[in-house]
Amino acid sequence: MVLEKLKSSLHLAIQPLPNSTWGLSLSQKLPKEEWDFIRRECYKIANYRCEICHSSNSGLNAHELWLFDDKKLLQVFNGLECCCTLCHDVHHFGRSSFVYNLPQIETLIRHWCRINKLTFRSFQKHRDEMFALSIRRASKHYTVMIGKRILL
Repeated sequence: MVLEKLKSSLHLAIQPLPNSTWGLSLSQKLPKEEWDFIRRECYKIANYRCEICHSSNSGLNAHELWLFDDKKLLQVFNGLECCCTLCHDVHHFGRSSFVYNLPQIETLIRHWCRINKLTFRSFQKHRDEMFALSIRRASKHYTVMIGKRILL
């Protein structure tokens, strides 16, 4: 099995998910008490700071990291990352661009540029590459695995 993490030298990247797995997350599949314990441990391990921008000033999220095998259509859980709301919303920029207004989206773009020390044009290139990846995966049905357990 060839599992690939998105190849990126970026500190903060958009992380598109296949349409078939939108909304599928550990927080949705685990009992609330179990998920709360796991996410709190994630925050504690990260010293209650975003692992990307090191902020401790906004809400924290336990962001799921995934590896993909696009030939076998597998999406495999690869751990959690503690991130602030801004970084989390950049990871999920596709969703964010639908639910946020223009000033909020501009804030996310500025955050991406600041964290990566890159320009708006670099952001546009990255966004376009990730949206193209999302389109390639859109019509395919991925199997989601956590360890040996199949979720979908």
